[in-house]
Amino acid sequence: MTYVIQSNPFSVLPLSVPNSGHIKLEGIPTFYYSNHEYITPVNLWINHLVNYRKAKDLNSTVRALKRYFNFLEENSLSWDKFPTAKYLRPTYRFRNDNLLTNARLGQIQFSTASLYMRHVVKFYEWCIHQKFLNVNESGKPFDYEMVKIRNTRMMNHLNPHYIVSSTDLRVKVPLKERVQSLNPLSKNELEPFAKALSTFNIEFIIHQLLQVQSGLRLQEACTFPLCLAWELEFSDKSEVKIGPMNGVATKYGKERKVEISPSLRALLVGYAKSKRRRLRLKKNNSSFLLVSKSGAPFSPNNVQQSFRRLRNAVERETSSLFSHTTHDLRATYCTYRLASLLEIGMQKDAVTQMMAWMGHSSEATTWKYVDFLERKKTLEKQQAF
Repeated sequence: MTYVIQSNPFSVLPLSVPNSGHIKLEGIPTFYYSNHEYITPVNLWINHLVNYRKAKDLNSTVRALKRYFNFLEENSLSWDKFPTAKYLRPTYRFRNDNLLTNARLGQIQFSTASLYMRHVVKFYEWCIHQKFLNVNESGKPFDYEMVKIRNTRMMNHLNPHYIVSSTDLRVKVPLKERVQSLNPLSKNELEPFAKALSTFNIEFIIHQLLQVQSGLRLQEACTFPLCLAWELEFSDKSEVKIGPMNGVATKYGKERKVEISPSLRALLVGYAKSKRRRLRLKKNNSSFLLVSKSGAPFSPNNVQQSFRRLRNAVERETSSLFSHTTHDLRATYCTYRLASLLEIGMQKDAVTQMMAWMGHSSEATTWKYVDFLERKKTLEKQQAF
């Protein structure tokens, strides 16, 4: 199986520029085949993204290309060999036999399959541009085509559609209601969730409360900084600012303010001062609040493992399915907090405020929650009759 190792920062000496010094470059996720062979084109592409384009988040790129090259190895395919018949080409086989098959089985989301396919296409486009791959009409990774897209922006009645260039490898995401993707915990689920959560270690409890009470994403809660806990100890502020300036791994490196309730503030400050945290660090220092048993920063893997155990505990307690992920805690916060703001007569201001707290880049994302609440209220009225 293809594997990935994070390389250290390195220096290069440009041969084309006389008397120039070394250039320092960032380390990159480095790809190897199962026989430990260095995968040159992929690693050059990743280096291009990190050190030329200055990409901040490579997680989906790495997952997509690792999945693709695993598929190639499992099926004894070459990344740069394209038979005349389309259905035999590795890119089409990956889309049809791997991504679409697993999406239809529910193993991955169609949106994830679409994202992975786009990353593969970008990789090939760069290889062709850099002349690492020679293509011709009878053997190429994909074909381009023009696609008509419905315009959902302002003044769309004047221009209902627009044309974009795409490839014939695109994965169509099934249409669904705008609110269907939201899956907040119901009121009946919150109590058994809280009961099960209370049996876990304090680090996991704090992480989950940062998500469900403040709307932090998984990685944001993992990287919540120690300095903010100290700031909260000597302040009665209900909001704190998070972002790269204090070490929080926010999406796209954006800065925003988030709510911290009085009870959560007390918990954060208490843990920051606790003997338990000090012992876990083993005389080392950490700029992050949450630390694991080994003294390392709390990681998404720590969270996902604990959440699986929590999900099982809730299902045993309730004898029913608890079909939630950690990301649903963020949706839970937004749903109930938005409802409380709407109840006191706010609407446009409530959406603007929630958009800021959640860090949504588009107002339409926050309005989905308004639609969700309105639909829920309508269903409750219908059930009352």
